[in-house]
Amino acid sequence: MQTRSRIFFQMWTRRSIFYRGAAVVLLAACPVGWGSSTSSVLLLRSGLQKDISNYLTARSSIEHISTISMTVSLGNGQPDINVVTGTTQYGGNVAVTPANVFHIGSNTKAFTAVAVLQLEAAGALSINDTLGKWLPQYPAWSKVTIRQLLNMTSGIPNYSASPAWEADFAANPMTEFTAARLVAYAYPTLDTPPGSAWAYCNTGFILAQMIVDKASRSRRYQTELRRIIHQAGLNNTYYEADFYPQSVTRRLVSGYFVNTDDPGLSKLLGKDIRGFSLGWTQGAGGIIATPEDLTRWIRALFQGNVLPPKQLQELESLVAIPSGNPISQTSPSQPQAFGLGIFQFTDPTFGLVWGYEGSTIGYRATYLYFPKSGMIICAITNSQISAAENLFIKNLLPAVFATLKTAGSIR
Repeated sequence: MQTRSRIFFQMWTRRSIFYRGAAVVLLAACPVGWGSSTSSVLLLRSGLQKDISNYLTARSSIEHISTISMTVSLGNGQPDINVVTGTTQYGGNVAVTPANVFHIGSNTKAFTAVAVLQLEAAGALSINDTLGKWLPQYPAWSKVTIRQLLNMTSGIPNYSASPAWEADFAANPMTEFTAARLVAYAYPTLDTPPGSAWAYCNTGFILAQMIVDKASRSRRYQTELRRIIHQAGLNNTYYEADFYPQSVTRRLVSGYFVNTDDPGLSKLLGKDIRGFSLGWTQGAGGIIATPEDLTRWIRALFQGNVLPPKQLQELESLVAIPSGNPISQTSPSQPQAFGLGIFQFTDPTFGLVWGYEGSTIGYRATYLYFPKSGMIICAITNSQISAAENLFIKNLLPAVFATLKTAGSIR
């Protein structure tokens, strides 16, 4: 049974629960040479399709999942490869397509970080500003900086790990939480002095959202996020503070809460959470998207013009996990680190990679970005499962990586 303060970080198998914490298993790139013939692409697609179908067959009943949707982007201007398997509901008969959308959970955090960094680039704020300057209503946290909110070294507790939040959400999962109410579950506690350690914290991104509300010209986080989504050319990515319109929800697959690790949310076990409010996630995890759009976002984030060079460097500035000490990059001796809303890992066999597994209480969405080759893998499924049974990253992504290597996509 997980305690509220425990986060699991292990190479090869990493757990991400939006309301508790987040983690990833990451595989880095080897030198890449891409095949270009139609037959090789068809063979690769067939292999990737087999990977996700095999995983769904083996794990459907155990993880209570009905689908996997995956996009592989090889880079170098080549078309994305989209593969899907399964149905929109557990036990249903409507096939999932690449157009179906999912919660992407804590992958939202990179969008929030970009909103803040774009404001910095425009001269509206500095990430070294304090909460005392922007949110003086929280004097107990006045010395915490925006940077510390975004790299999770603030010392502020995670609101969504609090018993009070769990009780309130379990009692009424249709609640339209305000940002201030979410922060109130954590205020005024500081678990550690600001900057002294790393600990997973959703609260920091709700506070960052509130700063965007104050510092942006629109005075609305939602407006800023939608502008970023539009400018990045993401036509199948959406953000609402609470409930989504039917035009989005009719494409949303059902998602299931089957996580027995957390007795505080036991009332929700077995529930299809598709219609629940996302107001408890907001700037820390409220976006809905397709895997292909998440892949496009990751490429735009790391390789595009989403941020000026200075702010991209800040986004990628790392603190070690769990010490919170600044490091230039991960290594075999320090394999885990966090930037501003993004993880970096070094695997002892495969090298360095960026990635994230974000989840809400009904979905798991993971990406891997291989900086040496530019390859991106993004896979999403539709349940939130216990730590012991969550093999989505541990088993599926190595199989996908092996398929890409066998096909000659990775040499």
